[in-house]
Formats: sequence, structure tokens, C-alpha cells
Amino acid sequence: MKLIKDFFLFLFGNRQSIIIKCLSVLKTAFKYLLSLSKVSLKHTIFLFPKIVKSQIFLEFYSTFNKTRINKVAYFDKKYQFNYPDWFGGKILVWEKIIKELNDQKIDYLEIGSFEGRSTVFVSELKNINSVMCVDTFEGGDEHSSVNFKEVFNNLKNNLKKAPNQNYKIFKGKSNNFFIQNSKKFNLIYIDGSHFYEDVKLDFENSLNYLKKGGVLICDDFLWFFYKDISNNPMRAILECYEKNKNNLEIIFVNYQIIFKKISR
Repeated sequence: MKLIKDFFLFLFGNRQSIIIKCLSVLKTAFKYLLSLSKVSLKHTIFLFPKIVKSQIFLEFYSTFNKTRINKVAYFDKKYQFNYPDWFGGKILVWEKIIKELNDQKIDYLEIGSFEGRSTVFVSELKNINSVMCVDTFEGGDEHSSVNFKEVFNNLKNNLKKAPNQNYKIFKGKSNNFFIQNSKKFNLIYIDGSHFYEDVKLDFENSLNYLKKGGVLICDDFLWFFYKDISNNPMRAILECYEKNKNNLEIIFVNYQIIFKKISR
């Protein structure tokens, strides 16, 4: 009798049980699908299994939250940040994805560096070769209360503390950076302006400078700041993917959507 009771407690009786985790996966996946359906029914159906698979990873790796929390604490202690942490929750996903680069030397480009949370995370990787930060340091529509002089100074000071000193900062619009850029990267992170036209331009430019087998991470895929749904990042990202789907593999879908370039 006790054995049966313990079995049912394992299945249903605590937040770490398999059944509870599976239900949480489905609940979150359907919430994300509702967001997707506002933009594209076609992609809602297509992305459903990828969203579920990604959410399973997040839910069942939640037992490693202590590892993530320790890493966030390490970065908070070593570096200077004055604004909320929008990156720490993505560390385990990034580590999983970056492992798929097969220990290549990483040339990293990020569009939208802010104080440098993602920047210093990548700079601490053993196989990082170079880091390029691109940001206007003027903010967007959602940054009305941010002191960008402080943000810029924090980024500069944080990079000085990072193990890898092969970094550059381009202070200006991302399109202006690409106009003068000739280098290719195998890891690109798009987290600049979240307005439709800007996201679309950043995606297209980034794809042109992403090496074969490289990874493209788009932030705020499920972010709906603008009342007009069509002005948000999701529409731009899905349109760019549809245009280039023969050249891209979707490898993760959650709040971020992550692609791998499969040809030149």
C-alpha cells in the first residue's frame, strides 16, 4: 500500500513530479501558440512540435536552476550592472546551443549590448575568439527611463574585466555597422531595436555575415510591446525565416528563437 501511495505522490504530489512537469510544458506551449496565432496560423502549426521540444528542455532542466543561479551570482559579483537581468534565464539554453558549434573558435556579434550581460557571458567562454558589440546606446521606445550614458560606461568597464580582450564596440546603428563590415561570424545575437522594420533589416544583414553552420539567436520572439501586432519582432522574424527557410534550421523556440545556417 505504501508503495502505491509513494508512486502516486511521485507522479502527482510535488512540483518536481513527471506529470506536473508535462502539464507545465503543455500549458506554456499552448500559451506561446496563442501568441503565435496572432501573427501566423501556418507557423503556429509548424512550430508547435519545436516549441514543445524546447519547453521540455527548459522544464526538465529546471532541476539545474541552482547551477544557473550560481552562474548569475558569479557574473553579478564580478561585473557592474544597474538594470534588471533579462539574460540570466537564458544561460542554460545558450550553453546547450553553443556546444553545437563543435568547439569552433567563436567570432561573436551582438546587436544590442546594453550593459553587457550576454557580452561577458560569451567573453568568458573558453573557445571565444572575438567579440563585436553594436549598439546606438540611445535605446528604443521601451527605454524611456534608462540612463544610456551609464549603460555605455558599464559595458566598457565590464569588457575591461572580461578574460577575452579581443573585443570592439561599434556605437551607432546596426545597418551602418554592416555597411562597413567585412568579417563573418559564427554566433550572432539580435537584440537591438524591436520594431518590425529594424528587426527585419538586422536579420537579413546578419544572415549575410553568418558562416555556414553558424548560429543566429533572435531575442524577444514572443514580445508584444506595440499595440499593432504587425510592428513587433515576431512578424519580421517569421517573414525572414520564410524567405530563407532552405538555408535555416530552427533549433530552439521559446521567448527566443534560434536558427542554424545550413548552407553558405
